[in-house]
Amino acid sequence: MTISTLPEEPGTCIYRRVFHGHADQIGEVRQFLRTHLGGHPSAPDVTLVASELTTNAWEHTNTGKPGGTFTVEARQRADNTIRLEVHDDGGPTGFGETNIHKEGGRGLGIVAALTVTWGVNGDAVGRTVWAEFKP
Repeated sequence: MTISTLPEEPGTCIYRRVFHGHADQIGEVRQFLRTHLGGHPSAPDVTLVASELTTNAWEHTNTGKPGGTFTVEARQRADNTIRLEVHDDGGPTGFGETNIHKEGGRGLGIVAALTVTWGVNGDAVGRTVWAEFKP
């Protein structure tokens, strides 16, 4: 698995890693982000949001099928903002409705509460869910 630190614009570092589409990789994602962002004030929020987004990728996209993967990318910019991206293998474009009596289904509410902004790009072939954080 590749980890790279590449300059994007002056003062920006990108930390990127490809993970196998297995449930046990969610803990690896958290460790990966703590290793690279551990001193950042938003690191706990970034780690929690990454856990939610990668769980969604594993559970709700083709990432969770045999041979599936997902990529986590964190960009730490010179102004100390962080952009988190989770790239998956695509899949269904619609999901069930949230139900207060059902376990789960609240992760994107957590994402919205902890981020400055977030969104989704892509389609059934591959998707990127992104989120931005300010210290």
